[in-house]
Amino acid sequence: MFHHFSILNRNAIASYGLRGKSRHMKLGTLSTQSFIFSRFTNSSSNTKVLSPRVTVTSSLLHRHFWNISPPCSSYHRSFSDTDLSVGNNPYGSPDNLNYYVPRRLKQKIVTASDAVELVRSGDTVAVSGFVTQGAPEAILQALGQRFERDGSPKDLTLLFGGGPGDYGERGLSHLAKVKTMPDGTEICMLKRTIGGHYGQVPKVAQLALQNKVEAWTLPMGSISRMIRAQSTHSPGHITSIGLGTYCDPDNLGGAANEAAKNSPLHPKLVSKIEFNGETCLIYKALPIDVAIIRGTTADSQGNITLEHESLLCDQKITAAAAKNSGGIVIAQVKRIAADGSLKSREIQVPGPFVDCVVVVDEKDHNELHGMSYLTNHSPALTGEIKIPAGEVPPMSLDIRKMIARRAFFEVRPNQVVNLGIGLPEGVASVAAEEKMLNYLTLSTEPGSFGGLPASGHEFGPAYNASSLMEMNQMFDFYDGGGLDLCFLGAAQIAKNGDVNVSRMSSDRLTGPGGFVDISQSTKNVVFMTPLTTKGLRVAAFRDSLSIDQEGSVKKFVNRVFEKTFSGDEAVRRGQKVFYVTERAVFRRTADHDTIELVEVAPGIDVQKDVIDKMEFAPVISPHLRIMDRRIYRDRIMDVTCELFGSLVDRCTYHENGHTMYLNLFGITLNTKDDVEWFMASLREIMRPIVQKKGPVDMVINYDGFDISKELESFYLDETAKIENDFYQSVKRYTGHAFKRAKLKKEMKIEDWNPNQLFDEFDVDQSGFLTREQLRNGFFEKFEIRLKQNQLDVFGNKIDRVRFVHGITQILSTST
Repeated sequence: MFHHFSILNRNAIASYGLRGKSRHMKLGTLSTQSFIFSRFTNSSSNTKVLSPRVTVTSSLLHRHFWNISPPCSSYHRSFSDTDLSVGNNPYGSPDNLNYYVPRRLKQKIVTASDAVELVRSGDTVAVSGFVTQGAPEAILQALGQRFERDGSPKDLTLLFGGGPGDYGERGLSHLAKVKTMPDGTEICMLKRTIGGHYGQVPKVAQLALQNKVEAWTLPMGSISRMIRAQSTHSPGHITSIGLGTYCDPDNLGGAANEAAKNSPLHPKLVSKIEFNGETCLIYKALPIDVAIIRGTTADSQGNITLEHESLLCDQKITAAAAKNSGGIVIAQVKRIAADGSLKSREIQVPGPFVDCVVVVDEKDHNELHGMSYLTNHSPALTGEIKIPAGEVPPMSLDIRKMIARRAFFEVRPNQVVNLGIGLPEGVASVAAEEKMLNYLTLSTEPGSFGGLPASGHEFGPAYNASSLMEMNQMFDFYDGGGLDLCFLGAAQIAKNGDVNVSRMSSDRLTGPGGFVDISQSTKNVVFMTPLTTKGLRVAAFRDSLSIDQEGSVKKFVNRVFEKTFSGDEAVRRGQKVFYVTERAVFRRTADHDTIELVEVAPGIDVQKDVIDKMEFAPVISPHLRIMDRRIYRDRIMDVTCELFGSLVDRCTYHENGHTMYLNLFGITLNTKDDVEWFMASLREIMRPIVQKKGPVDMVINYDGFDISKELESFYLDETAKIENDFYQSVKRYTGHAFKRAKLKKEMKIEDWNPNQLFDEFDVDQSGFLTREQLRNGFFEKFEIRLKQNQLDVFGNKIDRVRFVHGITQILSTST
């Protein structure tokens, strides 16, 4: 008995005999060659032999060769490296037949048109990439072309975090297609979309606005961890991120249109739970049928490296989630390496994760495989080289720089900072102008640390980044409170401090990106916006601000169109929140339900230029201050000394332990005079202490300290003299180790009087502490980040009795 299976060239047909009848399955463009799958029987053995002349994988064969809808599940089998056991076949096939699969069948390289034939109607498709970076353009284009030609696949669920797209026709916009059939009916390629940011994929956004697809906009960090949760078969991502915002099921649950609200998926996608006494949201993990990812280099086994990618856009976890869902992974690369030539440590996506590899021809790299849609390749953004830093061009003294300068006053040395897109990018320029850029660690949500973040539509990577990590890991760091400070834009600000950036009207859809994750998990938040917009013109004149033409649109409104940030939730979390404009600064605290005006620019009339240009009247602080006049001078502000503090401010003496802590962060000694001044000043500080109690134990932080190489010997000689005259012992640390050494003595509970701590934390002497004051006090005094359940113990307004009751317990569990 002989059955003949064949895959013959483009659009070939596979057939097999079942009880004298034949079944047919269109396999598409799996190869331009063919192979014969023959089964024969003889007296000595029952063997099936594969003669491969195509490039396929076991998952590919499982998905298309075996999934032909036979009336028996026994046909659904996967190949192993050595054999394929078919099992019992009620349609006449003998039992225990062995299939020999040669090793070269594991080769995975296919064309883009071949690969997209694996996508089926109704599949959930996850795509890697971030905004304009890292788009698998060739695959997305081929998938869209297949739908235009065949009307299939349709009713796809599209899952994405930051894109990718070019703000036009490319990227995910290839999938935003509607086809009119011969009978006049319309079919849509997409059924639903779940994304973090739609701004760069306007065609997809348009489908959502037309209610042709079910659409949700969710926090990018939550989508990233939803995918990761699926890779482990977890029920979803559990977090407090999104509480109080439009993502909260008590509000919209992330739904962007009526189709989503009416979808059976809606009540399951984001739900609210109680966990360990805390209210949390759970973002449901969704099985992924197809993962479309991008890398740089692959071998025929499917191992993928990312050396020319500017970001690590969750390619690995997206592939793992698809494989563990029983789906397939299609990877786009720009070049092929010989098997075994890729170093194991350089492989970011292991071969077993990948089913198909699509290689883009070199002539098509600019169009289909550029580093981004704007830049073909930049080794300074991919981390291959470090370019000379040079000078960051200073901004002209316009409204953007005025806002950035005032925001910059919230910066402190050695902080980890996130800069949002737009106005916040100006903070980096101001930091460079003030010679402070080297003393900050700037970061971006898709995974870059250090360097200078790229701006505009290139946002995401950083020039000369010190390190890269996967996006899901960066959001782990952010959500855990790793950021010291963030600067974010604001489209609308409400009376109670709510902020909208995700959607301005019913006919515009953007999404939050990483905004919700960042704004809700960072202790210090600075929102940056002009007070009005559309026509606003201002000028600096004699260290003051003048309004030459007022904007026609108010940005401070009674109620935001969509709540991307909750002012009330910020109070509950104990966050310190400022709203910075060119002419005024506001804050939201637990003292008032309305934002409070705390600063106004010189030359500005509070009533005429501020309050009358808002839809509501803010609370006016009894300590209303004038904004620093240096903001409005067309020269460097020279604020370095204020931010770093004097040498006296850098010395902390603990009398009980007779220990001096000296923080040298940010000090640079360039000349012999600098060294002599430094040593003389230190002697003046140390002398009275040593005269009173003898030599001290010295603990010194050398993180961020610098000295000219030619001065090192002189500095060491002078340091030896200081040690001989004043030190009992000396320990040198860097960064966090120094702080921990300092805290070792500070956190002895018996040395602290809770009533004295209350007075110290009560900076406005009101007799009550807000959550913000409590959180800041604990962090600045003990470097303890209070958790949400710890803050909840104290309530919103904390009197002395409640404070004394709680602080002993918290300190005792933190030592």
